Amino acid sequence: MLKKRRGELPIPILMCDALSRNVPRLPAGVEILLANCLAHGRRQFVEVAENFPSECRYVLELLGQVYGHDAEARERGLTPDERLRLHQERSRPVMDRLHAWLEAQLDERRTEPNSGLGQAISYLLRHWQPLTLFLRKAGAPLDSKYPPAEPGALWLVAPQRGLTSCLAKGSLLLT
Repeated sequence: MLKKRRGELPIPILMCDALSRNVPRLPAGVEILLANCLAHGRRQFVEVAENFPSECRYVLELLGQVYGHDAEARERGLTPDERLRLHQERSRPVMDRLHAWLEAQLDERRTEPNSGLGQAISYLLRHWQPLTLFLRKAGAPLDSKYPPAEPGALWLVAPQRGLTSCLAKGSLLLT
């Protein structure tokens, strides 16, 4: 199906968790943009918050700001380009602070890499580029819950466990 898409259409975005089995092998000449679900990254910290309350609170508050910006974009009915600008102006500084903090936790040995917190930090750092596609590409979603509707956009959603794939065009899901 992707091979038959017209060349003038935007490159589709594959939204999935970071499991390698969710990233398809593509035939030659077929291109996708990979976006990992930020909610999966956030969940890593929710799951260890009881053992690392202050560190997880910091991460979750920063991510909450980013989700707040995205909610504002939806409420205001921003176009994909306007939403991108909003995230670049407001969310990029937040995500830059988060990235620096995550790296410092491991580089300065503030967090044991094998601990639950260390694993959550490593998950975000390892998948930083696809987790932050929304800062570089107009219309890229934060997670699979609210893919922004863009006329003519093609969304590829790989659900958990990689059982099936769905194609979403705008707000219409095709399975």
